[in-house]
Amino acid sequence: MKKPIRISASLSCADLLNLQTSLDEIHSTSIDFIHYDVVDGEFNNCFVFGDLILEKIRPVTHLPIEVHLACNQVEKYIEPFIRAGANYIAIHYELDIDKFALFKRIKALGAKPILAFKADTDVPHDFIDYAKEVEWILKLTVNPGYAGQKIQQNAINHIRVMRDLLDRNYLRTDIQADGNINVSTIPLVVQAGATILTGGTSGLFRKGQTINQNAKDMIDASKQEII
Repeated sequence: MKKPIRISASLSCADLLNLQTSLDEIHSTSIDFIHYDVVDGEFNNCFVFGDLILEKIRPVTHLPIEVHLACNQVEKYIEPFIRAGANYIAIHYELDIDKFALFKRIKALGAKPILAFKADTDVPHDFIDYAKEVEWILKLTVNPGYAGQKIQQNAINHIRVMRDLLDRNYLRTDIQADGNINVSTIPLVVQAGATILTGGTSGLFRKGQTINQNAKDMIDASKQEII
C-alpha cells in the first residue's frame, strides 16, 4: 500500500520579517509540519535559527515542529530545542558520535528522533540498523543552509537505494527530501521513494502565488508519472 505524500514547510525560507503572517498562511493549508533548520556555522559555513525564535513560534502554531540540527556539537543542542518546543529532532549520520545513545536521549526528553544525511553522503552499510530506530530519514538534496541551490542527482539516487533497502527489510519508514523541492523535481524524488517533501524557496514559498496554492501544486506534482 502506497504511503500518502506529506509536506513540511521550511521556515527559514518564509518571510522572516513577517513570520506570523507566514504561519497564518501555513495554517490555512494541508501542510503537515514545520521544518526548522539550525546551522551552527561549523557543520556548514552559515548560521540559521536558534532556540529563542522557536520559543516564540511554539505557542502560535498547532503543527508539529521538526528541528534539523545541522551542527557539529549536536549533543548540547538537543535539550534546549526540545525544551523550546521541538517534536522531532534530526541529527546527522556524518557525526562521529554515538547516535543510538542520542536517539534514546531524544526519546527520554519527549521528542522523536530523525536521522539526516547530507546530499553527498552515500547510503552506508548500517543504514537499516539506524532506520529501525528513527521516525523517518531526512535526505538533503542540496547542501544545508543556503536557498536557491540546484538539486543534486546523486542525492536522488541515494533516495532510490534507501527505499529499496527499506522495502527489502519490510520497513515502511518515510524518506524526507529537502532541498530544491518544487514542481519540477518532486516527480523525480517521489518516484525514487521520497514520501515527505520539504517546501522551501522554489516550492512552497515561491513568489507570485499563495502558500496554499503552492502546497496544492506540490501535491499535484507528486502524482505525476515520469515517462
